[in-house]
Amino acid sequence: MTNMDTFGITDCFEAFISGSECENGKPDPEIFQKAAEAIGQKAENCIVVEDSEAGVKAAKSAKMKCIGYAPEGAIKQDLHQADTVVKEFSDKLIEYIMGNK
Repeated sequence: MTNMDTFGITDCFEAFISGSECENGKPDPEIFQKAAEAIGQKAENCIVVEDSEAGVKAAKSAKMKCIGYAPEGAIKQDLHQADTVVKEFSDKLIEYIMGNK
């Protein structure tokens, strides 16, 4: 929540689910399934942005679309299962996400 508050984006989200609320960690899809349930959406209507192999596996196991995030200089992760991989966020990417939610 501190990061959300720092960036001023807390109000952009309908719900927050943390790993402490789940019995299983990633790559188990539980956290994403709970998030979809919390906002009243089917998994296939959700998009996940993930920067780890376990997170991408969890998103795909949950039947969600997944954008792999691999910024320059980050520790390399195997994100090949993501629907697409980006190195940076741009207005174009945000428009894509918002148009496909």
